[in-house]
Amino acid sequence: MSFRLSPPASAASQDAVLENALERRRSRVRSTQLERLLLRSRQQLIVGFVLALVLWVGHWYTTGSTQAFGWALLVHGAQGIQWGVARAFRQHGRAALVESAVWLHRYQTTLFLSALAWGMSALIVLPDEQNLMVTTAWALALLGMAGIGAQVVSAVLSAIYLWLVPLLLPLVLLMLQRGGPVEITVAVLVLGFGAMIGFFAVSMHRLLKTALQTKLDNDALVRALRQQVVLVERADREKSRFLASASHDLRQPMHALGLFAGALDKHLNGTALQPTVTNMMRAIDALEQSFSAMLDISKLDAGVIEPNLQSFPIRDLFRVLHMHCSGQAEELGLSLRFKPGGKIVTSDPQLLQRVLSNLIHNAIRYTQEGGVVVVVRERAGMISIEVWDTGIGIAAEELPRVFDEFYQVTNPGRDRSRGLGMGLAIVKRLVLLMGHSLDVRSTPGKGTVFRILLKPTEMADLDSVVLGADTVPSPIDEDRIVLLIDDEESIRTGMRELLQTWGYQVLTAGNIAEACTEVRRHAGVVDLVISDLRLANREDGITAIERVRETYGAPLPALLMTGDTSPEQVKRAHDSGHQVLFKPVRTRDLHSVLRGIP
Repeated sequence: MSFRLSPPASAASQDAVLENALERRRSRVRSTQLERLLLRSRQQLIVGFVLALVLWVGHWYTTGSTQAFGWALLVHGAQGIQWGVARAFRQHGRAALVESAVWLHRYQTTLFLSALAWGMSALIVLPDEQNLMVTTAWALALLGMAGIGAQVVSAVLSAIYLWLVPLLLPLVLLMLQRGGPVEITVAVLVLGFGAMIGFFAVSMHRLLKTALQTKLDNDALVRALRQQVVLVERADREKSRFLASASHDLRQPMHALGLFAGALDKHLNGTALQPTVTNMMRAIDALEQSFSAMLDISKLDAGVIEPNLQSFPIRDLFRVLHMHCSGQAEELGLSLRFKPGGKIVTSDPQLLQRVLSNLIHNAIRYTQEGGVVVVVRERAGMISIEVWDTGIGIAAEELPRVFDEFYQVTNPGRDRSRGLGMGLAIVKRLVLLMGHSLDVRSTPGKGTVFRILLKPTEMADLDSVVLGADTVPSPIDEDRIVLLIDDEESIRTGMRELLQTWGYQVLTAGNIAEACTEVRRHAGVVDLVISDLRLANREDGITAIERVRETYGAPLPALLMTGDTSPEQVKRAHDSGHQVLFKPVRTRDLHSVLRGIP
């Protein structure tokens, strides 16, 4: 395989490309005109056949002249040839459009012959006719056929003239040759009506051509739009793939750093270096919050978050939020008040807590003085949960973008202390996921209000729900043995040191084969398996847990850990049925999960 970079195209080659594009456009216009002309010619031929049949039979019946038979053979023969060309075009289908110029020439030739056959009726049937009524009726029939055919062939400009001129000119010449005042009047009238028919046919041709060109332009725009959509979707997939890869590569060392910091904090507890370790843990926590925001977006993209709607008193949720958020407000000298109003709401209590927590923290972050009020009231038959603040406010032009990912108002320098700008994006998606509505209004310099609108709930539907109650985990059994599977040495070392400080005995393995060997070596004593999702050499933690259980001969408790946040991998980990922790894992979260595993 080879790849070559070429210099930019010259002006001459660019002109050639433009000319080719114009030629393709002209070809498409010509092909569409031909298609319209041939597909609509069937109507003209049917009407023409019936009218010709009526004319020659009627003339023969009333006059007994055999000249009508000669004209009948001529006109019906021309119609048959024209019908054959149109039928062959329809049989060839789209393949005929490739040779549009050839087929157009064929049809125009048959059209001219058919029009000439009609026109020859004046020289074959009428030269000896002295009855003015018969001549007038024949002239009206020819004008009617001219009008019908001109409408049909108006898609192609040249076809209009090839139809009208040979059809009407012989009659005009015959009337002028007779030279009588009535005949001259008929000739002038035929010329006048023929010119009018031609004028309207040409006008229709221009309208059709304009409409056709507009349609082709619209089709080109649609194709270009589709190509742009494909490019945008591809760019979005590549962005997601890049973020997932970068997130995974960053989460691994962050996870190891958190493990080492947790072990260090245990060893240095009560020493002079304790504040330094505490500050380091806070910095790690800040980074973990940024990673968690990205993980939430990945979970939403993967569709693994399913709302569990319940009816509950909002005051229970407000108590939990007050405990979690009041400390941040007090540190900044701000007031934080909750007014539940005795309302009952139907929502997912955990997801709603996450939404309101994000909104409250966001309000506190952008408020310098005053405070934040969270209130519940009825609005237009709905329950409105509102978060009011007396902060800096948001300009009107910024409001449509506040829910975009990575967008932050008044943070062009990307101050990390203000987060990644994912909080409101997560809020929006969670609110819509629960089936609620979200509204924001703001006045710069005075404050902002976010409203979540929920359907009202009847007291009879109230479920017994307890929010925010931490389950007290069972104490750690210091004799438990943990099998740790991770392909990175730093992760294995950090986890081993941390788990040992908690009283666990730790066996480590870098791949599935080593894990099975450790299980066989310590048969009957392994109590728990902790495995990374992505292992080296295309191995994965889900398979590793299955193989370990097969080797052990019993369904060991298992914990899956991963730094991969791509929607596909998040869904795969969720669907595995194992408990999942996403790196970097905070030591207190890991400690809590391990204490809860039986």
